[in-house]
Amino acid sequence: MRREKDPTGAGPKSGCHAEDLGPAIRIQAEGASRLTGTPRRRRRRRLRAPLILLTLVVACAVGLQIYVPRIAAGAIQSAVRQNLGAQATVEVQGYFWQLAEGSFRNLQMQIGASSFQGYRLQSAHLNWQDGRIDLQALLAGQVKVLKSGRFQLRLAMKQQALRQAVAEAMRQALPAGASGTPPTIAVTPKAITLSGSVTFLDLPVRYRIDGDLVLLQGGRVVAFKARDLNDSVLHLAAVPVLRMQDLPRIPGLTLHVAGVHLMTGALAITVAGPS
Repeated sequence: MRREKDPTGAGPKSGCHAEDLGPAIRIQAEGASRLTGTPRRRRRRRLRAPLILLTLVVACAVGLQIYVPRIAAGAIQSAVRQNLGAQATVEVQGYFWQLAEGSFRNLQMQIGASSFQGYRLQSAHLNWQDGRIDLQALLAGQVKVLKSGRFQLRLAMKQQALRQAVAEAMRQALPAGASGTPPTIAVTPKAITLSGSVTFLDLPVRYRIDGDLVLLQGGRVVAFKARDLNDSVLHLAAVPVLRMQDLPRIPGLTLHVAGVHLMTGALAITVAGPS
């Protein structure tokens, strides 16, 4: 096959054509990429370690925030079971580092039917904010308050829980030589009604007394105050039925009765602190 002559008359030129420069350009580009990629990878490696550490720290913090409140709630449930013999539902809120030193933002506790100081309780509900307790004492089954915060305890009980306290108070209020049977008691949202009989000078006298529970001495005493006696002008003085000093004290916590709420066949007493 005959090769055509170059019309310019020039022979083959020395050097490389553009297509022959391709591999060299690619090699140079790959070399430049390796040179520029190495610092980039190093920077990625330097960033990877702090990111991993930060992820571990966050994971640990989340885990502590989940489990520390549960551990604290379990310790409180154990203390309630040990002291009252009752089961409690406890929820503790606060940052884990606060809980680790006994502080909390909010503590909610619900206790079902139980006995307290001779009273049969239907339920008890505690709402305690910004408090602090001694963890060592708590682990030993005791409650020692280091910071009172705001404390409110609502105790609900059936009307019969009052019968023994009112009967004892009425016995002390009777004149010398008088005797009587324990009264029956009926609680409505409007009044507390006592009914029974008293023997005085060998004469039995039946009575029916309507009254209320009132707070005396800044909430340190709950008393029964009669409205009337047999629709006559005779009235009884307020008869104490509950004194705060007779209840178990929690070291570091000063409490008082903040209110009494009457219901049908039941009543609720709210205890709060500090005074």
